[in-house]
Amino acid sequence: MGEVLVLEKRVIYSPGTDYDALWKKIISELFEEFILFFAPDLYEAIDFGKGIVFLEQELHKVVIKHKKGKKIADKIVKVSLKNGEEKYVFIHIEIQGKKDPDFSKRMFTYFYRLFDRFQENIYSIAILTDLSKSNNPQPFQYSFYGTELMYRFNTYKFNEEDIPSLKKSTNPFAIAVLAGIYLHQTEKNYHKRYEVKKKLLKDFILTNPNLKSIYAEALFYFIDYLLYLPHELTKQLTKDLSINIEKEAKHMLYSEKIKEAPTLAEYFKTVREEGFEKGIEKGIEKGIQEGIEKGKMEEKRNLAAELLREGFSVEKVAKIVKLSLDEVKEIGKNS
Repeated sequence: MGEVLVLEKRVIYSPGTDYDALWKKIISELFEEFILFFAPDLYEAIDFGKGIVFLEQELHKVVIKHKKGKKIADKIVKVSLKNGEEKYVFIHIEIQGKKDPDFSKRMFTYFYRLFDRFQENIYSIAILTDLSKSNNPQPFQYSFYGTELMYRFNTYKFNEEDIPSLKKSTNPFAIAVLAGIYLHQTEKNYHKRYEVKKKLLKDFILTNPNLKSIYAEALFYFIDYLLYLPHELTKQLTKDLSINIEKEAKHMLYSEKIKEAPTLAEYFKTVREEGFEKGIEKGIEKGIQEGIEKGKMEEKRNLAAELLREGFSVEKVAKIVKLSLDEVKEIGKNS
């Protein structure tokens, strides 16, 4: 199975923000979670254990040469089904903020070009990020003296999503969709955007103990650049988040390098690399300290597994949790 990612017509909502590239990046980084969120029925059929292969040049041959002058974030990802077959998934991200009468026709055009190129079944889905209720594309229909065609495709529309449900979801793309909705809702109000951006970063990423590290990093970058703020508001947000985290996560030790990070994304990266690591090494975090002091082997093993997943070396983990190198290596094999 392959995936074709086309992002249509770059729209500048904020200075210097490339929305096409942001969606392309987070989908590439979290492709499995993307399919789980937007196409759960298809997710059940894919064997992700067989790996994912990005075929960058295939889309150029099929679609891009027909779309001169338009901004496109292009990806084809080849994966396998659990039954051993290979198919193609066509994913179209529409970020233009108005209804397009030719949208369904374009979807059909992409479909038949891909079908002709690959000669395989194709799953098509269009993701509409604007909030206009009028943007409701219908199936493409063609009829000419007895020759008839109807082409239907899957759609995911931001304007139909329930915000409370998105906040309850554990899938990182629920947060990405929330950010996309807030982008439109705060288009002309940077102070309102400041508040929703701070809440997204604080409540769902920085202080969420259940969010996987890879999710946190991808989402932080996505939200930081998607929800653009002027320089002064960005500085204020960095300061507010720093104060909040220091209060709620005492194990983080902040250096001048962290405080002077030029962007929120760089700040977050530095927090992870410096603050989190130093805090764990010193055993300041309450849960870690209690686990070590009580000497509970299961707690030690769980902590060791988590640290290994975070990228700590076997030697460092062994020192932190007070286990032998062989014990840590065995934990790494089984986690």
